Amino acid sequence: MKRTFTHCLAALGVLIVLMSSSIAFGQAKINMDDMRWVSIGGGLRTAFRSTEVQPDTEAPGDSYYRKNFDLDDIRLYVNAQVHKDFQVEFNTEYDGDSNHVQVLDAVVKYSPRPYLNIWMGRHLVPSDRANLDGPFFLNAYDYPGLVSRYPGLFAGRDNGVSVNGDIKGGKFKYAFGMYEGMQSFGESDSLLYAGRVVANLLAPEPGYYNSSTYYGEKDILAVGFAFQHQSDVVPVGVNFEGFTGYNVDLLFEKKLSGMGAVSLEGAWYNYDYQGQAFLGDGSGYLAEGAFLFGKQLGIGKLQPYFRYQDFQAASVLDTGLNYIIRGHSARLSAFWTQADSGLPGDSKANKFTVGTQFQF
Repeated sequence: MKRTFTHCLAALGVLIVLMSSSIAFGQAKINMDDMRWVSIGGGLRTAFRSTEVQPDTEAPGDSYYRKNFDLDDIRLYVNAQVHKDFQVEFNTEYDGDSNHVQVLDAVVKYSPRPYLNIWMGRHLVPSDRANLDGPFFLNAYDYPGLVSRYPGLFAGRDNGVSVNGDIKGGKFKYAFGMYEGMQSFGESDSLLYAGRVVANLLAPEPGYYNSSTYYGEKDILAVGFAFQHQSDVVPVGVNFEGFTGYNVDLLFEKKLSGMGAVSLEGAWYNYDYQGQAFLGDGSGYLAEGAFLFGKQLGIGKLQPYFRYQDFQAASVLDTGLNYIIRGHSARLSAFWTQADSGLPGDSKANKFTVGTQFQF
């Protein structure tokens, strides 16, 4: 285990050296007039993983490590303003599992005031902080899929309409919407209703999206609550019952003079799928901590972190090190994961990952 982790850190060091002389960033924005514009960007996350494979109980033997190079995310971002009150957002995502490119977001935004925005189309459903971060704006590299398991069409998105806004510059935020929801079960035409409210007790977080760290740029103490409900979609015998999910999450981040910045995050979840375990019925929690060192090391800063997820009998522990080059736009990660399925007879499995993340 120590040898493999050392190899991960060595690989991270090699990536830093190779990339230190050729980092460039930019944003393509075309201004058509004083009111209309189009911007284009992108994001890439790619990783090397060494995953422990446990022997089959029917054919016992020694565990071994399966090594993979993964394209985790390839995203194209397109945003446009067609009128002072109307914007369009269109994003795509490469799905490594299916090897296909899919529509991530396709939404029209009516935004006459910061406190009143109406979105229609495919977009992120109001839910927990992790989902509204997305994989690019977490502290940890991997998405916390064990506990963050709200239903969605793809990557936390769904087709629908929502009303959202900032009050007092983002000190208080709200979002409520109606979506297609889980249409794969039952004959009901019921909609999924979702909502989220956030109170920022220190610095504000304006905008619909958020982050799990601001790398010491501002002090954060945010408390959020989210819920989702849809009736007649959970198969229970010959009938269909309703689904209800909700969670509470908290983020605290504080800059410590010239020493760096500490980040603490926690969340508690409950999903009521009428006792249907295969859909993810139950409750769980997440706890995470990170510290960004203030001293520059080469072209970036070091940020060690840990994250623990617990859902029913299963758990996942991540401990690792990020090398922050330019916030969420450029960073490298090396970390170790231990997953416990909680199933009888299963032992804990280890995984080592070296990941890269870049956005422009």
